[in-house]
Amino acid sequence: MQSHLTRQVFRQILHNEPIPHLQCYTQSIPRLYRRQKPPLRLSSTPSRSLFGFSRKPPRELKSTDLDQGHEQLIELCNLLAVKARPPPAPKIAKAFRDFFYAKANSRSPLEDHQFQHAITAFKYLQNQRGDKSAKLSREDLQTALKALTRRKPQQRPQGRVELAGLLYEELRLREQETSPENNPFVYERLGLAPYVRILSQSDNTSKARELVEEYWKRGLEKDSLTLWHHLLRGFAREGKEEDILQTIESMRANEVVFDADAHQALTLAYVRLGDLVSTKRWYSQPIDNNGSPSVRLNIMVLKLCINEKDFQWGQDIFTKILDQNPDKDAWDVIFQWASAKGKGVDEVERMMNVMIETSTKTGNHIRPDIYTINELIDLANKMNDSYTAERYVALAHKWKIPLNAQTCLLQLDYRINIGDLDGARHVYKNLQSYEVSGGKDISLVNKLILALCSAKTQDYNSIMGLVEDLTERKARFDPATVSALCLLHLKRNELHDVIDLLQTHAFHYDIKDRAFVRDTFVNFCLDRDNNTAMAWDAYTISRQIFTETERDTRTQLMNEFFARKRSDMATHVFGHMRQSPFPQRRPTADTYAQCLEGIAKQADTNSMEIVHNMLKLDSEVEPDTRIHNALMMAYSACGQHDRSLDFWDDIVYSREGPTYESIRIALRACQLTPFGERRARDIWRRLQRFEIEVTKEIYEAYVAALAGQGLIAEATQLLAKMKKEVGHKADVISLGVLYNASPGSTKKTQVEEWIKANYPGAWDELVSLGGMRPRGRDEIFLVDSVARDAAEAAEAASQVKLEDDDEDEADKWE
Repeated sequence: MQSHLTRQVFRQILHNEPIPHLQCYTQSIPRLYRRQKPPLRLSSTPSRSLFGFSRKPPRELKSTDLDQGHEQLIELCNLLAVKARPPPAPKIAKAFRDFFYAKANSRSPLEDHQFQHAITAFKYLQNQRGDKSAKLSREDLQTALKALTRRKPQQRPQGRVELAGLLYEELRLREQETSPENNPFVYERLGLAPYVRILSQSDNTSKARELVEEYWKRGLEKDSLTLWHHLLRGFAREGKEEDILQTIESMRANEVVFDADAHQALTLAYVRLGDLVSTKRWYSQPIDNNGSPSVRLNIMVLKLCINEKDFQWGQDIFTKILDQNPDKDAWDVIFQWASAKGKGVDEVERMMNVMIETSTKTGNHIRPDIYTINELIDLANKMNDSYTAERYVALAHKWKIPLNAQTCLLQLDYRINIGDLDGARHVYKNLQSYEVSGGKDISLVNKLILALCSAKTQDYNSIMGLVEDLTERKARFDPATVSALCLLHLKRNELHDVIDLLQTHAFHYDIKDRAFVRDTFVNFCLDRDNNTAMAWDAYTISRQIFTETERDTRTQLMNEFFARKRSDMATHVFGHMRQSPFPQRRPTADTYAQCLEGIAKQADTNSMEIVHNMLKLDSEVEPDTRIHNALMMAYSACGQHDRSLDFWDDIVYSREGPTYESIRIALRACQLTPFGERRARDIWRRLQRFEIEVTKEIYEAYVAALAGQGLIAEATQLLAKMKKEVGHKADVISLGVLYNASPGSTKKTQVEEWIKANYPGAWDELVSLGGMRPRGRDEIFLVDSVARDAAEAAEAASQVKLEDDDEDEADKWE
C-alpha cells in the first residue's frame, strides 16, 4: 500500500518541526509561513564540525531571576486570583520570611508590585492562625518592617504604608498579650521607630506624630529624639509648614528642645528638596538656648546657594564660614563658591596657595586633596562646562594629586554629556584599575551603554564588553538600558540574548518600569520597517515575559498583525487573550468584534471558525449586534453567504435590534447568496413598512444586492430615481458599486454601456479611481472600502491556494 507520508513530512519529523493541520488551533507555524522559518525558533540550526566531532551543544536560556521567596508569593497571588487552592501555609510563611530577610541583607527596596504580593501573603497567613507551623515570629515581623524603611527616590506607594501598618498592628497585638501597658521600652519591640520613619516618608506624617506623642507620654527614653526629626523631615517633604510649627510646639511641651540637631534636620530636608525659599525661612528660625546653626549645615546651605546662583543671600553664610577658622570641608566649599562666581582655574589655584599658607600659620596644615578637585569637577559638570572640568583634572596632575574612582566617574559623566564616546570608553578603561564601592559607577555605565546604543554608528563589541562587565558583577540594568539593548538584539535577530536580558532584569522592576520596557517591544511590532517574522518574535517574547500586559495593548498588537495581512498570527494573539485566567485580560465583546472584522478583511476561513468556536464557548461574552455584524462580514467574506444571513435573523429578533451597519452588511450578503434578491426585497419592505430613513450607503447596498443577482434593469432603475428616494443623486461611487456587483463580463459590459449613455464622463472618473483584477475574478473598481477589502481578501485567498498547490505539486514530485 502506498504511504501517505511524503519526504517533506519525514524532513519535519527528523528536524523536530511541527506538522500543521488546517483544523489544529495549536499549530506552532502560521499557515502562510509554512514554507519559511517559523516565527520564533530559538533553537540553533543543527550543524556538525569536521568529521562530525565536537558538536556545539545548544544554548540554554537563563531562568527567571527573582528575589528569594518572591516566586512563591507570586504563585499564591495568582492562585487566589483565579480562586484555586493556595499552597500550604508553612510554605508561604517560609517564602515570606526568606523574601524579607533577603531584602534586609541586600539593603534593597521593594518594588511597587512586590508590596501587593507581600500584603496578600501576610493576610493569607493571618487567616491561618491555627497552624503554628505557619506563624511568623516577632523577629520576622520586625525584620520585614525594617526592610520597608528602604525606598527608591520619590517612591511613595500606598502598598508600602498598608503593609507596614499590618506588620505594626500585629506586633502591637502580640505586645499587649505579653508586656505591661506602661513599659517604656515597649516601642522597640513594637517597631515604632521604623514605622514612624515609613509613615513620614509616605505623606502620613500626621499619623506618625500621633503615635510619637502617645508613646512619648508613656516614658520613652531620651535617646529616641530622632523620632521627632523624622516628623520634621516628613512635614517638610509634604510642604506643611503649619504642622512643622505645631510639631515644634509639641516638642517643647514634651520637654524636647528644638536644638541645633533638630534645626539641622529640618533645614537639610528643604536643602535636599532644592527649595531655597523654605531653606532661607527655616535657616533663620531661632534655635532654643541661643543655639547657632552647625558648620555642616552652613556648608550644605551654601552649596544650595551655589546651585541656585543666589550669591547675595549666601554671602552672609560665606562670611560666617570664613570667620569660624574654616577646616578642610569649609575650604572646599569656599573654592566652589569662588568658581561659581566666575573665578577661573588659575585664580582658584592661587586661593589654594593662600589656604596652605594660612593653615600652616595656625598649625592645621591643610592641603587640597582629590576630594577638593572632585567637588570642583562636579560643580563644572552641573554648569555644563566640560572644558573647566578637564582643566581641574589637569590641575590635579600638576599638584601631583592622585586621581581616584570618583574622578573617573565625573570624567565619564561629562564626556558622555558632550558626546565624546571614544573618550568615555577610554575613561572607563582607566576606571577598571580602581575599586568602586557601593556600585557608584553602575548608573554611569548604564548611561554609557545607552549612549552607545543611540549613536548613529554602533560599536557592537564595545557595547557587549560593557554589558558583560556589568553582568559579571551581577549589577542591575536601568529600564532604559534594557530597552535599548533589547532593541539592538532584536534587530540583529539575537533572540536568546533578548530573553536572557529580560529574565535577568525585568522581574526586578516595578510596574511602571516594566511597562516602559514592554512598550519597546510593542513599538517594535508596530514599526512596519521591521518585517513580520521579526515582529512575531518580539511579540512572542513580550507575551512570555510581560504577562500583565493589558487587554488594550494586546488588541493593538492583534490589529497590527491584521494590518500586516497575517490573520493567522492575529488569531494567535486573540487566542492568547482568550486563554488568560485573569478576567481583566480576556477579550470583551468589542475585542471579538475587532478580531472578526480583521478576519473578514482577509477572508481567512480557518481563523474565522476558530474565533467563532471560542465565542460559542465563552460564557462571559454575550453576542451583541456588533459581534453579529462582524460575524456576517466574516462569513460573507469567506463565501458562506447563507450562514451570514442567519446572523441577520439573530439580529432582527434580538432585543438590541439592527443598526444601519447591520442592514448594509446584510444587503451585501444578499448580493452573492443564491436567490438573494428575495431576502434583499424582504429587508427593503421592512425598511419601508417601519418608515426607517434610508441612507445613501444602504440604498447602494440594495442596488448591489439586485445587481449581484443579475437584475441589472431593476438596479439601473433604482439608481435613476435615487435622487427622489434618498435625496442624493447617483455619483461615481454609486455607479462603481453597480459595476462591481454585476456578475460576469457580459453584465459588466451592459452596465458600462449604460453608464456611458446616461452619465457622460462618469466612466472616465471610474477608470481614474483605479481598478483591480483579483486572481480568478472579474475586474472591480476601488470605489469604496468594501471593494478594496473584497479585492484584497480575494487576492489573499488566491495566494493561499497557490501556495497549497505549489506544496502539493512539490510533494507529488518528491
